Amino acid sequence: MITISKKTFEGKHWDYFILICRVLLAWQFLSFGYAKFFDDGQFGISPEELNKPIKDLSLFKVMWYLFDHNPFKTIIGICQVLCGALLLYKKTVIIGALFFLPIAFNILIMDITFMDSSMVNGFASRLSYYIILDFLILLYYRDRMLIVFKAITSNMTNKFSHPFGMYLISPVLAVLLSLVPVIPVVLFYLVAEPDEMIHSLGHAWQGLTKATQHFLK
Repeated sequence: MITISKKTFEGKHWDYFILICRVLLAWQFLSFGYAKFFDDGQFGISPEELNKPIKDLSLFKVMWYLFDHNPFKTIIGICQVLCGALLLYKKTVIIGALFFLPIAFNILIMDITFMDSSMVNGFASRLSYYIILDFLILLYYRDRMLIVFKAITSNMTNKFSHPFGMYLISPVLAVLLSLVPVIPVVLFYLVAEPDEMIHSLGHAWQGLTKATQHFLK
């Protein structure tokens, strides 16, 4: 039986290895993120492909076309560049490694879903390898992560005791809270386009009434 001691992840060579992992992952995200700031960067399809019906395009080409629009492309690029920078800086490496995971997993899922079978194996295996390297970075700094995890999860209590009735009405209050951002929009359109807004509110009220009646049956 093979056992891995704690010292295995504390030697000098592991320290060098983790540094190389950080540089590799940072370079990948910095380069791909930087490319997204330009029109001829990572995304986009050719003019010939744009003239084809969408049914004649592969899912990958459709995805590549949609991802070439802003602000989506720029925001993803900023996130990747920021993550790469955090991985390089010693004091923020854990934040960078944690930041890396949701971005990488999303890319992996999209590659598996939309890429052609001829491409997916190479891209998915390489990205999976990068995710494993990222987990090794987190494993290397596990002592610091455990301190933070214990600090934010232990002895979690409410400042005030909650009566049982509060838990019962909290779903209703949550629904009302979700409607708060709608109020300024409704007020704006009541002034700008009152007839259409009143008509829309009437339809919404009818739908709510029907849903309530159906629920109470």
